[in-house]
Amino acid sequence: MATRIKTGVLQGIQGLAVVAEVDLSRGLPGFHLVGLPNTEVRESRDRVLAALRNSGVKIPPARITVNLAPAGVRKEGASCDLALAVGVVAAAARKGRGFGRPVDAGRLDALFLGELSLFGQVRPLRGLLPILLSLRGMGSRVAVVPREQYAEAALAPGYDLVPVQSLSEALEWLQRGELPTPPPGPSTGPDGADRAQAAEMLGDLDGQALVRKAAVVAAVGRHNLLLVGPPGTGKTRLARLLARIQPDLEQEMALEVTRIHSAAGRSPGCGLMVRPPLRAPHHTTTRAGLAGGGTRLDPGEVTLAHGGILFLDELTEFRPGVLEILREPLEEGRISLVRAGGGRSYPASFQLVAAMNPCHCGYLGSGLRPCRCTHAERLRHRSRISGPLLDRFDLFVEMGEWEGRFLGRSRGEQHPEREADWRRRPHTDHLTAARDRLRLSPPGISEAAVSLLEEMRRPLGLSLRGVVRCQRIASTLAALDGVGRALPGHIREALEFRRGILDPAAGQF
Repeated sequence: MATRIKTGVLQGIQGLAVVAEVDLSRGLPGFHLVGLPNTEVRESRDRVLAALRNSGVKIPPARITVNLAPAGVRKEGASCDLALAVGVVAAAARKGRGFGRPVDAGRLDALFLGELSLFGQVRPLRGLLPILLSLRGMGSRVAVVPREQYAEAALAPGYDLVPVQSLSEALEWLQRGELPTPPPGPSTGPDGADRAQAAEMLGDLDGQALVRKAAVVAAVGRHNLLLVGPPGTGKTRLARLLARIQPDLEQEMALEVTRIHSAAGRSPGCGLMVRPPLRAPHHTTTRAGLAGGGTRLDPGEVTLAHGGILFLDELTEFRPGVLEILREPLEEGRISLVRAGGGRSYPASFQLVAAMNPCHCGYLGSGLRPCRCTHAERLRHRSRISGPLLDRFDLFVEMGEWEGRFLGRSRGEQHPEREADWRRRPHTDHLTAARDRLRLSPPGISEAAVSLLEEMRRPLGLSLRGVVRCQRIASTLAALDGVGRALPGHIREALEFRRGILDPAAGQF
């Protein structure tokens, strides 16, 4: 009679329920795995046998056959190791004569997840949280998990957890039901002190009032932001400050972000990820690295940035074919990966922040040194970013060495009382209130503002997408001002933010 043990494997960022059916029969001694295991799963037979031997478990010289059901789906990873070992022990115990270990049949209904070392230690595994979340329908209320991942496993509701460090501990629990002492809980997440400090640093950008305002608008409305300026003007620093002033993730989003990072093997190990992720891939990143892919269709940087910020420094140094991947997730909030073996769709709702130099040498429009680029080189530099991708940016900001410049015009002078008011207010409270207004009752667009936008659309060459993004920016500005509807003044500011490229033919930003 075969023994059935519940376990699971990772597929993308989801879990697949697997039942390991273990049978010991007469025949030439051996360990046979069936049910479409990949190389990593097939190697588990050697890990399991060594772990059993080094844990003092006696196994009869028999033919061991293990079927991983459902048999028609390929299994990957080492998450089934612990379940296979428990199944072999339970099946051997039925033979009597000192084989295996006595176990309580009722406890075999638990879910067993963990990778085994040759010495019987239970190691952490990639994707524990998504597997537990996906396997709640299997009917198991108890889950035996690696002790090191107890904090991560505790995020999945509906389970009584049994954290174990070794196969021997798992077998002891199966025999006597004594729960191992759980590890101490994770430390609490960061408070608002870091955000307040970042907001204060943002407010202290002397001479950069326009840049500061763009950063505030981008932070409140999660608008895509493009920073253009010579080297050393603080583009990278501003992007990282923007990430620090973001609010903590809400519970549902935090759980989804943690699930994604767990599936990618990047879980912090301290429980729920409450801070929005910041991903900053190098400009040599490949298409698979940015979008995801590989033999297992692993999530890429756009998915790892879900719920947070994707920062692309030196934007024009990325290969154009790589950048074009961003068009789908920026519109849909998801990325679809298709390979010969099938396809997967991953969440990819992120805020895009990019920084670039205005030309190849980096000093076009700089007061520090003259630009050495020819007109053709400037055009070539500009053409590395396609028009459709540029159209997906909401805010375009040109940064100077000492003084923030926005389209050659200081808008801070237009609203000095508003700039002074922003400097006086507690920044974190002000930003939180504006975000709440946008989320709960987003400001509408007044008729006068709609008329102005329609009037300016054709002269400025705004696409339909550009019109929608201008309306979103105007709503954010209205929320920051605490008014219920966006006014024509907000539309004018939004249009200026959208006019990031004055004359594409001139190759200047």
